[in-house]
Amino acid sequence: MEDDDRELLRRLFVAATELIETAHEVAIAGQSSTLAAPDYAATARRLQAAARDIAVLAEAAMIVANLSVKRASGQDRSRTGLASGAGPLA
Repeated sequence: MEDDDRELLRRLFVAATELIETAHEVAIAGQSSTLAAPDYAATARRLQAAARDIAVLAEAAMIVANLSVKRASGQDRSRTGLASGAGPLA
């Protein structure tokens, strides 16, 4: 795996961890028995937004990791300009 890919993946997981911690705090806040209905709704929206953002980061990590695997196995030709799989022009 290339160093740039490794660093990008590491940063994606750092960001995901921060969002998971935020989602955890929101979920704890939602357990309060003193919230009014609008507060529960707002808390649920914050939790939903955090979950969506976590899913986006996970998808990005999967894309980077899969591209790295393909490059390592010689399946990805995007760095050679042959992304379509077609042979070089004569």
